[in-house]
Amino acid sequence: MKALKVLAVACLVAAVGRAEDKPDYAKMIVGKWEVTKADEGTLPKGSIVEFTKDGKFTSREKLGDKDVTFEGTYKVTGDKFDLDLKMGDQSIKVSITITKLTADEMHTKNDQGQVVEVKKVK
Repeated sequence: MKALKVLAVACLVAAVGRAEDKPDYAKMIVGKWEVTKADEGTLPKGSIVEFTKDGKFTSREKLGDKDVTFEGTYKVTGDKFDLDLKMGDQSIKVSITITKLTADEMHTKNDQGQVVEVKKVK
């Protein structure tokens, strides 16, 4: 009986350890990020993207000689996040996969395989 209790505790500790091994992307993504590298047709290099705790995001970009701001919402699920970008009366939905995420940098890929890399703004 004692061996069963020890085994049960060991399994519980192992399960908790595995859960802690997975990064919490929803928390890690929050903050301001600057685009350092991006495939054509995505965000311009130097753009600033901010993700807030309440599921909102803002993207500040330079398009030609104009500064443009886009806003919307996001939701993180596992290693992916879905953006719902508001442009006037239109809503554009985009699904992004996080391929690398640390405290200081994030690499992403969209459904078309286009890559965007960002660094955390401090």
